[in-house]
Amino acid sequence: MAPDLPAALLGATVVVNLSMAVLTGASLASRWLAASSSQWAMRNLERLRRTGLAAVTAALLAYVTVLWLESASMAEVAVWEAAPAMHAVLTATHYGFAWIIGGIALAAVTMVTALRWPPQRRPAADLVRLGAIGVFLYSRSMVSHAGAGGDFTWAVAADWIHLVLISVWVGEVLVAGFITLRQGSGMPALDGPERARYTQALSTTATVAVAGIVATGVISAWRGLGGLDNVTGNPYATVLLLKIVLVAIAIALGGLNRFLVMPSLLADLRTAHRSSTKQERKFVFILQIEAFVLVAALVLAAVLSATSPPAAG
Repeated sequence: MAPDLPAALLGATVVVNLSMAVLTGASLASRWLAASSSQWAMRNLERLRRTGLAAVTAALLAYVTVLWLESASMAEVAVWEAAPAMHAVLTATHYGFAWIIGGIALAAVTMVTALRWPPQRRPAADLVRLGAIGVFLYSRSMVSHAGAGGDFTWAVAADWIHLVLISVWVGEVLVAGFITLRQGSGMPALDGPERARYTQALSTTATVAVAGIVATGVISAWRGLGGLDNVTGNPYATVLLLKIVLVAIAIALGGLNRFLVMPSLLADLRTAHRSSTKQERKFVFILQIEAFVLVAALVLAAVLSATSPPAAG
């Protein structure tokens, strides 16, 4: 077994999680823009489709890589000798059962993303894709620390909700900061109300997601730590505290945008012939910083999933 196998597995896991977050964000943005007919919305719908295709391709490749690396780890063989072990993992282990469920869901996501849907069917297609993403994320919770007690437990449900909300938050911030709102300034004033509605939907969804993430995160952290005595002095707690710090920074950045920048931005966007360039640039800049912080938190979440919690000892 190669000495850098854990690092490779961690990297592949991060790519899977990040890709699914981008897919979630792109799907939500597509739903919000589906009823719009402006040049800004039409251009972004095509960008979102291309982004979804890139993300699902990355997710597929990384997901197969995770199986390959996990098979090498379980069989304790070199990566290039893991092919025979993959069949055994898929047919004789709980991990393989969960992987197959996730693979079927990911295939459904790929099919829906790859096809070109007429405008009237895009909302339904986005719903199917979001549902398949939810199934995929549940399969990931099945093989997490929360799945130690069974596939259908409150612990797994809480972990799944946590994963879904993280994907929503990270995905919509990445998509808005680097795709949909990045080139919003300078667009015709008539597009302002649509950009305002999109921005409002983004903020509202992020607020709900953050509230849920905090609630489910507390549950997951308490389950993993097993008590206040384990808050420090072990690798799991150290990574968890670092992740909490990053999430707190991201929440602060989101709050800065929501309460200080967004009110004047929305007022400008909703007022005809009124420039919103300065506020939009500020809003997007803060979004982009928030996105980088969230990606770092996503990496730590992957490290956390590979670290044995004190309660398991």
